[in-house]
Amino acid sequence: MARKRNPSAELLLPARDSWESWTGDEAGACTYRSTLEGIAACFGPEAQRRILALPASHMWVLPAWLKGETHHLTDMARLHLERLGVNPSGDSESVQVLRLDHKDGAHLVSIIALKDLPTPLGDFTRLPTDVVLHAACRPMPKNSIIVFREQGKLVIAITGASGIVYCSPLSAKRLDERALSELNNICMQLSFQGVLGQMESIVLWTDEGDLSMIQRITGIAATREDMPSPRLPNKGASRLMPADLGQEKERLQSRSKMRLMGLSAGALIAAGVAVVTALTSMAVRERNMLREKVAMVAPKAARVLDHRQSWEEAAPAVDPSRFLTQTLLHVMEPASSGEITLTHFEATPDRVILRGRTESHTPALDYAREIKGIENLADYDWETPAPMIASDNSATFELKGERP
Repeated sequence: MARKRNPSAELLLPARDSWESWTGDEAGACTYRSTLEGIAACFGPEAQRRILALPASHMWVLPAWLKGETHHLTDMARLHLERLGVNPSGDSESVQVLRLDHKDGAHLVSIIALKDLPTPLGDFTRLPTDVVLHAACRPMPKNSIIVFREQGKLVIAITGASGIVYCSPLSAKRLDERALSELNNICMQLSFQGVLGQMESIVLWTDEGDLSMIQRITGIAATREDMPSPRLPNKGASRLMPADLGQEKERLQSRSKMRLMGLSAGALIAAGVAVVTALTSMAVRERNMLREKVAMVAPKAARVLDHRQSWEEAAPAVDPSRFLTQTLLHVMEPASSGEITLTHFEATPDRVILRGRTESHTPALDYAREIKGIENLADYDWETPAPMIASDNSATFELKGERP
């Protein structure tokens, strides 16, 4: 009987509510193995290559146009992240830059940076050989917005012609109008930065959300599909490695060297190694006790961290020094803004001009009335002429606000 060969690689990735283990070979195809209970993942003993796919909540995935030599892109990416208030560690394994396009001496890149979060591994005796973004393990349609869930969180991934441009969890808990408004704001910000092309579709890898509502609010055709099976990333495709895994790898290597020295040096050195092992065991016990305490407060801490991360990621869009983006956020504050489609937005320090379209005249009238009550726009004198009604009952409007 032929001996069954163990798979050469194991892939751990976040599922909708937990973790999943997939196995495969270097051809790329994966086979489902099992679902792991709890919030921590563990590798099996069989595979030689171990790949950990982290959820979007553990990484920043941000696009940017960078000018300069190709070999300086990582340094420029770090400076760009610092300007956004993101401060990755100085370790070279905490940031990776993927080139997406090149035009007029500038590089369009996708910056992937690890957040300062503990790696969700329940067993550090078998460490991953590769750490990647979960979304990078799934075949994704080009020029699309993909919506799915990772361990209970709603996540969006935006792709261009060359790969993933942006990936982040949403602050909204459900795929409702609030989530779609957040998605519209993200796409508008990326468009202002010149990093987002024409989106062809919105693909839902979840049974949530109303397709007709999504298409009405975003103006993009929406479809629902099954989440495709993952594929193994190419060897060397990612050089990311969380700091705690690097420290643990160094610690394990150090223990291995100490064990070898103890075996070869005799009884005296062996006694010293025994003392070090005892101290290490005490440290492991203390570490486990601390983990148990951390696990008790983890749910509350996670919510606080999610709010903090959401504000940090939204900071570039709401910075008061960036007048255009800040004003655009204010004009979308009225409750009726979800039923209008802006076709023109023009803003200077003294004037704002808005043009838009609605399915009927009522939302246009409501929007014209409500925008006068926005506190941050109270110093504008608004001209709100009646909307023009077309034969299909749709309406177009134009609002002008000027500071006295």
